Amino acid sequence: MNEDNVNSRMQDKENKYVGSRKNRAKKRKNKIINVILVILIIVFIYSTYQVVMWLISDRQTKELEQGLFSNVVQDDTESIENIGNDEKPITIDFEKLEEVNKDVIGWIKVKGTYINYPIMQGKTDEYYIRKDINKKYNIAGSIFVDASTKPDFTDDNTVIYGHNMKNGRMFSNLLDIYNGKYGDDIYVEIYTKEGMSKYKVMASYVEKPNLSLVQKNFTDEEKENYINNAIEKSKIKFKCNRDYTKSIITLITCDTINTKRVLVHAIKE
Repeated sequence: MNEDNVNSRMQDKENKYVGSRKNRAKKRKNKIINVILVILIIVFIYSTYQVVMWLISDRQTKELEQGLFSNVVQDDTESIENIGNDEKPITIDFEKLEEVNKDVIGWIKVKGTYINYPIMQGKTDEYYIRKDINKKYNIAGSIFVDASTKPDFTDDNTVIYGHNMKNGRMFSNLLDIYNGKYGDDIYVEIYTKEGMSKYKVMASYVEKPNLSLVQKNFTDEEKENYINNAIEKSKIKFKCNRDYTKSIITLITCDTINTKRVLVHAIKE
C-alpha cells in the first residue's frame, strides 16, 4: 500500500470523526434548544393561566365587595370606589354576614384605603388564604386571623393577615402606610357584634418571616419590649400613646416580591 493511499484513508477516518463529532454536537444543541422551547412554552402557559385566574378573581372580588356593601354595611354613604373616606363609623349587619358564613368574627376598616373587609377565622391557618367569604376559590383570599386566635380580639396581640394584591385590594395598602402615603396619624377600626374599637397605628416596618411576628400573648415585660421595639423599627414615627396595658393588633401582608412581610402595628384607644 503506497503512502498516498494510507494518507487518504487516514484523512477519511479523520473526516468521519470530525463529522461524527459535529453531528453529536448539533444533536446536543438541538436537544438544548428543544428543552428551552418546552420550558418557555410551559412558562407562557402558566403565566397566561395566572393572568386569566387573576382577572377572574379580580372581577369576583369586586362583585363580592359590591354585594357585601349593599347587603351588610348600613348607614354608609361612600361608594365602593371611594372606600373608607367617610369620617363616621359604619354599621355592620353581622346577622346577615353570619348567614353567608359563620366564620366571620369581625370587620376591619382603615380610612382612606381599600381596607374595608370582613375578618374570617378558619379551622386551619391556611383555609382562607385562597378562599373568599363564600368559601369559593379566589386568588385574593380573605382577611383572616389564625385558628388559635381568640375571636373576640382579647389576645394581647391579634394578628390579621391579608394578601398584597396588585389591583390595590385586600392588604396592599399596608405598603402605602409603611411608605408614609397616609401620614403619621392613622386609625384602624375593628367592628364586632359587641361594637367598634379604634386602634391607633403606632409602627410599620418590613421584616423577614419569623415566628416572633405572630406572638399573640406576652408577659408585661415582653409586651412593653415588643411595643418599644416595633416603634423603634418603624420607618414612620406615628402619633400614638405607649399604653402598655392596651391590646394591640398587627396587620401583615407580603412585600411586592413575596420575600419579606410588611407589618402595621396599632394600639387600642
